[in-house]
Amino acid sequence: MSEPISPAPPAGDRRTASIAWAVAVIVVALVSAFIAWLAIGGGGSDGDAAGSDPSVSAPPTTSDQDGSADDAPAAGPDDAAATGPDDAAATGPSPEVAELMMGLQRRDADDPLAVGDVDAPVVMIEYADYRCPYCARFELETRPQLQDLVDDGTLRIEFRDFVIFGEESHAVAVAVRAAAEQGAEHGLAYQEAVFARSTTGEATLTQDDLIALAEEVGVPDVEAFTAALDDPELAAAVDADTAEARSLGLSSTPTFLVNTAVVQGAESAEHFRGIVAEQLEQAGADG
Repeated sequence: MSEPISPAPPAGDRRTASIAWAVAVIVVALVSAFIAWLAIGGGGSDGDAAGSDPSVSAPPTTSDQDGSADDAPAAGPDDAAATGPDDAAATGPSPEVAELMMGLQRRDADDPLAVGDVDAPVVMIEYADYRCPYCARFELETRPQLQDLVDDGTLRIEFRDFVIFGEESHAVAVAVRAAAEQGAEHGLAYQEAVFARSTTGEATLTQDDLIALAEEVGVPDVEAFTAALDDPELAAAVDADTAEARSLGLSSTPTFLVNTAVVQGAESAEHFRGIVAEQLEQAGADG
């Protein structure tokens, strides 16, 4: 007796599946192009790798506490010359990669960890780990020097969790989101307080420490905050941000996408202001 033949899927389903597959292939190709452009020094960073000085840009490798790379040897001046990062920075990404980068901007008015106008011409996406001392340096020293650009509507900064220092960093990221559940001002205050504990290395923060911080910065309902530390939706949001960073080939913090420029490392405020000015000019030309 012959086996029954399964009916063929409707034509509409086949077309939908084909379209979905084609879109997936295009997305993979674009992300691969972005990773390749990033690898040769694309964006706004200099070519040299970061050592112990967090003001110097780092290549896309996971950094340990003292700023050295875990996964690959640091690139030196000869490596930079061989790959031509200055040429990459000058020419910029391809139109397709630029579109991919701009598409990562969320511009969500309800995002409690974003600051600046949702329609700002320049958006800085910041991928950071709360226990990274270089991220702390940017947040506490450099970011305040960019506040005037936020206030005048030029710049929007969107924070993304990028967990590279393990479960403790993940727990801290959830805690920041738990504080933000009670108002953006509480989330931002909690975020600053956490970074303040990571200026000299990866801070050790137990759950009791996280709860004490909530009390310290004035989170209104500490009991609700404590319950939210186990909220699977908040944990999933942290995971989603980290997965986004990994999918782009990023593996060091902090990393910034400023419209179509990439900055890796805790660069100076002057460096960021120059990148913002370039991107503002480009946005005006494109608009």
